Amino acid sequence: MPIFNNTVHQVLRVFDDELAPAAALAQVIMQDPSLTTRILKLANSVYYNPAGASSGYTLTTVNRAVVVLGFNAVSNMCLAATLVDDTIEGATRERVARELARAIHAAMQARSIATAREDKAPEEVFIAALLHRVGELAFWCFGGEQAEALDQFYRQQPATLPERGQERILGFRLNQLSGQLARVWHLNDLVREAIATPSMLDERIQTVVLGQQIALCAEDGGWRSARMQKLVQRTAKMIDLAIGETHKRLQQNAREAAEMAADIGAQIAVPHIPQHDETSDQPASDQPTLDQPAPNQRPTAATTAVPEPDAQLQLRVLRELSALIEGGTANLNQVMTLALEGIHRGVGMDRVVFALITPDKRTLKARYALGSEHERLLARFQFTRLPRQSHPLFVALERQQPRCIQERALDEVPATVIQALGRTPFMIAPIDIAGQGIGLLYADRATSARALTEPLFEDFQHFAKQASQGLTLAARRRAR
Repeated sequence: MPIFNNTVHQVLRVFDDELAPAAALAQVIMQDPSLTTRILKLANSVYYNPAGASSGYTLTTVNRAVVVLGFNAVSNMCLAATLVDDTIEGATRERVARELARAIHAAMQARSIATAREDKAPEEVFIAALLHRVGELAFWCFGGEQAEALDQFYRQQPATLPERGQERILGFRLNQLSGQLARVWHLNDLVREAIATPSMLDERIQTVVLGQQIALCAEDGGWRSARMQKLVQRTAKMIDLAIGETHKRLQQNAREAAEMAADIGAQIAVPHIPQHDETSDQPASDQPTLDQPAPNQRPTAATTAVPEPDAQLQLRVLRELSALIEGGTANLNQVMTLALEGIHRGVGMDRVVFALITPDKRTLKARYALGSEHERLLARFQFTRLPRQSHPLFVALERQQPRCIQERALDEVPATVIQALGRTPFMIAPIDIAGQGIGLLYADRATSARALTEPLFEDFQHFAKQASQGLTLAARRRAR
């Protein structure tokens, strides 16, 4: 049941680490080209970046998006975006679409209520509402014959309570599956508590549950049903707002949920997020929606995992790097994360590493890595120079001289490097602060086996020089 891939687990791990820097989240996102594309699209949407959208200023790097929009907001984008990646074709596709719609809609409603209540962490409420029915979503995605059997039962006996049908066909309820998955996947306490004890008199849990109820009621009965009126009254009391204004806010939340679903590639969910129509109470599924794909079309934000050279992106990243440095708050993490992103996505390199050298100048150890197999790369990129050994990585750092190692020169590369990184051409460039070498940039195209050209090498060197200059300027400012 691969509904939560490795990217999601990493995002959750970083989100739960209160000491994790913004760069850590940016690194996780950039391992997934499709996710990177969708996050940047969301980051520049009117909902998340209204000032930028109106002024024409766009966020071009994930690192900048995390800094400008905030750690929590980008984490939520990731979780919402990755929920749509495992949709299926076939009899249960509509069930998947409805569950996705309900998850996104409920999360937006819950976060809005939590924000109005001045909750200590509305983003946690968002996540809890988004994942509250994760068992249902997982089941309809991967339930196979059992999912088809339950779907058929629902169609034949629509008056039967869903839970009764689940017990009859499966032998258990899907909310039990949600609880078990939340436990096994180590989701946070609020997620687990909201699933296990939805009736608990806790404001945060009740906010999660209320978000779910609003989404379900809008889907089943529309925005003017008697049940919706009761939910509006309950919400108005929680957020201390007039009933009429509360009703408008909930409808606005639904519109923003539909926009978010479209932006993250969940077009199949958009028709199932009910929108209010002044002339009708029919859900938006009966009305036209933007950018709806054909029934058998999967969302595709980025279809290639190989980054291609992009001169315009390089320029924008370099401008952001300059702005960061000029702002006077640049540090090693921010500068090198931005430089790695520019080399990976702008220059078009498959794998990029920044390695620091130890104080005794004998060992190079990876500090950051981007691209394919980045975790393996981080673990393997650690090299120690033997006495009197001519090691190209250390020589480049000592002489402050970038180098492009082509196929014909690989014989001079130590076997330890070949064993760790593979026999592939690569580029290296020293990183220094005021002339003192502190580490090395490494980049290759091992995954795609594409050639390393002179223009690529020049672009690579440019990022290395900018990074060194930025770190030097930052160090001088701190020294003052």
